[in-house]
Amino acid sequence: MRSALFLLAALLLLSGLGNRVLASNAAIPVSPIRGEVIINRTTAAWESQQVQEPCILPNPKDPTRLVMFYSGVPTTNRNLCFIGKAWALKSDPFTWHQDEHNPVFSPGKQGWDSGSIRLDAVLYLAEEDAYYLYYSGTTASVQDRIGLAICPAGADGYSSVTPAAIQRVGAQPVLAPDPAAPYFEQMASQAAVLREWEAKEQHWDWFMYYSYRGKDGVLPGLRLATSRDGKAWTRHFNEKDPRGMGQIFQSLAGAYYEWHQVFKIGGTYLLSIEVGVSAGKRWRPVIAVSQHPATGWAQLDVNTLLQTKWEGLYRDDTLYHVATPAFYQIADKWYLYAQACPLPDNRNYIDGHWDLWCFACDRLIPTLPGCASIYIPGQPTAAGTMR
Repeated sequence: MRSALFLLAALLLLSGLGNRVLASNAAIPVSPIRGEVIINRTTAAWESQQVQEPCILPNPKDPTRLVMFYSGVPTTNRNLCFIGKAWALKSDPFTWHQDEHNPVFSPGKQGWDSGSIRLDAVLYLAEEDAYYLYYSGTTASVQDRIGLAICPAGADGYSSVTPAAIQRVGAQPVLAPDPAAPYFEQMASQAAVLREWEAKEQHWDWFMYYSYRGKDGVLPGLRLATSRDGKAWTRHFNEKDPRGMGQIFQSLAGAYYEWHQVFKIGGTYLLSIEVGVSAGKRWRPVIAVSQHPATGWAQLDVNTLLQTKWEGLYRDDTLYHVATPAFYQIADKWYLYAQACPLPDNRNYIDGHWDLWCFACDRLIPTLPGCASIYIPGQPTAAGTMR
């Protein structure tokens, strides 16, 4: 009997202690995920339908500032797209200042990109002191070729980026679709571009990851092209693709793979991709990783970064669709820049009103074995452990 009474007292004591611990934990405030609109589509007519494709670089002439190139689509003609610029302080990556003279790059007056354009990627080449702007263009309404324009950075890395200074490279795209076997492409677009120095052979290696349309369907995955100068590109067909499409990793059937960004953390290469599952039913950021820029790519589960998991921030009337995702490390912190829109009344994302957002990335998650972890929007975890 005494043993039973002792056990009962111990259980009551532990129960009380447990309740106090739970009450204490409940009292600890949970910081909301910070997410804000950084460019509102209604601020200018040229971007009044949607703002997208945030390509951000450190200003090469001012270590305190950032430069962003991005696209905008007007409500008056949604087949058109233009490219603008903005700047921000590294100390405040949520506050961006759009240029009053935007847009700085527009569809051509004639030629292969006279119908519409869309921004793909921007690199700064120190040896040329110039920005390389990769973009998709067309004579119609859907971008089907990849082009390159070059602009000198100028004295302050920003002011000299003007319509007159941005010059197209040649009269033809740098990558057009290849209709021949094994590619069977009708369209090639949305290039993410990376270059790396090959120390042993003393040259630059360039890698382009692009979307396409053709025999395989509409935007069924990503393929690879390589270059030595960023201007002349050679395609590669991945024979190891389990779906037989020559893609760099096995894509999800029925999904759209469109705009994407490539970057590196330590020895890991990462692609941040906008993926519309079920033919665009819900656009979201998706990550693929590799330990080599040309081979070994694998995709994480497409729900890993799904915006509905962004506790306290997600709402159907603001972030139903999230697209054109790009991750940047700024002053030792990570941020996700992306366009987002509410669920349209007709449930068609094409009719969405898209603003450009910035999200603080405080949650560390693993990617795949042997590859680096990544910070994504979410609550931070103690000592970097996973929730």
